[in-house]
Amino acid sequence: MNKIILILLLINLKKIYSYCPVNCLCYLNNEPKKITCSHQGLNEYPAKISDLVEHFDLSDNNLRIIVSDIGRLIELRYLNLAKNQLTGLPGDIGELWKLERLDLSENKIHNVGIDIGVITRLPNLKILSLGKNPITDIQELSNAALKYLDVNKCTILRITNETLEGLPELISLNMEDNPLITVRNIKSNKLKWLDMSNCRLSILESNTFEGAPLLEQLRLANNPYLIFSTRKETLRHDKLKKLDASGCNLDRPGLHGFPSLTQAILSKNSIRFLPDNIFSRNKMLINLSLDGNGLDQINSSTFYGMTSLETLDLSRNSLTQLHSSLFKENINLRLLNLSSNNIREIPDDFLSTVITLDLSMNLIDNISNKCLINMTRIKNLNLGKNRFELFDSSLESNTLRTLNLQNNRIIKLTNKSFLNIPLLTGLDLSGNRLSEDLSRDVFSSNDNLQKILLHDNPWHCDCDKLESIYNYLKSTEKTIVTNLICQSPSNVSGYSWTTACYTDWSNDVSDSRYKDKIYQLVLMGLFICVFVFGTVVSIGHTIRTKRSQALLRIREAERAEARERLLLHRRTLEIESRRQEHQPRIHPAEIIGPPTYEEAVQLPRLIRSLDHLDSISTEGIGNSGQSLDQQAWIKKRRMQSKKIINKRAKSEDNLNRKCREKNKNIKGYSTSSVSRERRRKSTIIYRQNNDSYSDEPISSMDDIQRGINRSKTSITNNKKRKRFLIVKNEHSNDDEDSDNYKNISSRSAFNLNNDKNKIFDLSREPRSGTYRPTCTTSPQFYDSSSDNEIIIHNPPSIV
Repeated sequence: MNKIILILLLINLKKIYSYCPVNCLCYLNNEPKKITCSHQGLNEYPAKISDLVEHFDLSDNNLRIIVSDIGRLIELRYLNLAKNQLTGLPGDIGELWKLERLDLSENKIHNVGIDIGVITRLPNLKILSLGKNPITDIQELSNAALKYLDVNKCTILRITNETLEGLPELISLNMEDNPLITVRNIKSNKLKWLDMSNCRLSILESNTFEGAPLLEQLRLANNPYLIFSTRKETLRHDKLKKLDASGCNLDRPGLHGFPSLTQAILSKNSIRFLPDNIFSRNKMLINLSLDGNGLDQINSSTFYGMTSLETLDLSRNSLTQLHSSLFKENINLRLLNLSSNNIREIPDDFLSTVITLDLSMNLIDNISNKCLINMTRIKNLNLGKNRFELFDSSLESNTLRTLNLQNNRIIKLTNKSFLNIPLLTGLDLSGNRLSEDLSRDVFSSNDNLQKILLHDNPWHCDCDKLESIYNYLKSTEKTIVTNLICQSPSNVSGYSWTTACYTDWSNDVSDSRYKDKIYQLVLMGLFICVFVFGTVVSIGHTIRTKRSQALLRIREAERAEARERLLLHRRTLEIESRRQEHQPRIHPAEIIGPPTYEEAVQLPRLIRSLDHLDSISTEGIGNSGQSLDQQAWIKKRRMQSKKIINKRAKSEDNLNRKCREKNKNIKGYSTSSVSRERRRKSTIIYRQNNDSYSDEPISSMDDIQRGINRSKTSITNNKKRKRFLIVKNEHSNDDEDSDNYKNISSRSAFNLNNDKNKIFDLSREPRSGTYRPTCTTSPQFYDSSSDNEIIIHNPPSIV
């Protein structure tokens, strides 16, 4: 049974570890077990959170409500709900008995007693962050275990003796950036760190912090109206060790009420004068900052009794002179900052145990060679940004290691300038007015010198004079020689020493090697230029070749397309010409009966009446020399001039008579017209040639054009043959006569018997007098005299 329970527990545990909410990152295999859902824009509390989580981060979302389900996370030690829209906490948070840190900053909590009063039930809560909430009072906040409280950038106006009563274990309180006006008699037995900087404090009474006996650090910076010390009373605390009152409105230090003070920052106040023994009760003070106060006078015994003082900052004041015994009592002084004052000289017997002395940005133009003798421990001296023009005082110091003379007005250095500083290792001469004649002997006594800064000087590059110092600087790599720039003469202005004087400082061997290198570089450059030029030319040629090939391919494609179009056009013309080939019309004698009224209306008009048809002669059939167009024009003019409206009357008797006469004329026409026979033969030969031409492949554009011309000629000839008109005695035969001759010509072409009357076997009664047999059946010819059937299966088309 126990094994089954254990297996079930393991399965459930595996499920718990394997599940992670959407938009969250889970690290449940690490220590501590974490789930991070921050910066996801969540509007609702994520479901199914593992109850094994120890660190849960829901910061930077849009949560408005925390559901009661959070109460089951009994292993939770850190909960981050910052940067949400929360106005309170559910009561189930009180079940998180292991919770140690809770972050509710940047929410919308107003009343700590009502909105988050549930934190009273958290027995192990150590850190609570409520910063950037519209909280006006924290008096109702209560938790027996809370040690660190952050309420910065809220709207708290006052602190009284009852404000912190509900937080008995409070050690640290951050109230920075609150509109605090009143602070009175704070009571907190264990409070050690208090920050009330960037507030609106004005006056602090002497007993303000008596109720916080363990207070060690107090930050009151940037309260521009704050005063905590007057002639009658001053702020007091026996255990306070660190005080930051910078950026306030103090007119005196007022530190005698803090006997245990070790660090005091009084920068940016209005302290103008420091009387004697003003710090005598601060014997434990180690670091003191009085910079930016406008001090113009310091008495000789101002710092009397400050035996523990190690760092003193008096920079950015208006001091003009220093007493030689000013720091006599400060035996442990290590760093003295006197920069940005109006000091003009250093006393000869200036006594101090200082190690680092900063006198930069003053008005010093001369220094005595004895001013450092009594500074037995000095190692670093900063005299930068002063007014030195000559530095030849033979400054003496057996301990000085670094000397800063940058941004002065030094024109010249002598051999005695650094003669008595044997341990000098670093020298900064940058930003001065050194131009020439810097001898190697200037640094002859400084064997330990490792670094010399000489840049930003207006060097006159006389290569003969600079050669010795150049070799000295280059051999030991004491400076970056490429930073030494010539200002004159004009031909080398802007060049470095190395470039300007290279030809003078190099021997013949190195010069030849240099020339060889230059020659090699030139050859290499020429080779590269030739290679690049050839590459560019080759690429250009390749591009042009590809373009020409592409154009050629395009032209070939266009030509092929043109051939295809011409071939298709020729075939289309041939098909059209075949479609337009004349089909023989039915002989009038073949008409069984008279035409209907509709057919008669559609028949062409006769030039002459039926009475004149008998007088028509066929003697001039072969005289068709004039062109068809000219004949048509003559016919049109004749008809217009006569303006005769021909009436056509047709009867069966006249039609039979005409048929007999026409048969006679056909015999005479076929035997007497030699020229027509020749023309017929030439037409047949031309058609054969045309058919053979159509089977030949098209070899060129010229052949295609010749084929088109032949097709056009053939079509024109066909049309002319269709329009052939028989002329006789200056009269033209109309309709039946012309059709009769055409049929006669067709029959003579087929070598039929002209003595007999051949008649089509009509499948239906014709309407218009013109019959064209269908494609599926071949026309049949009959002999009208003997009724013998003559069948021609494939009669050729009459062209």
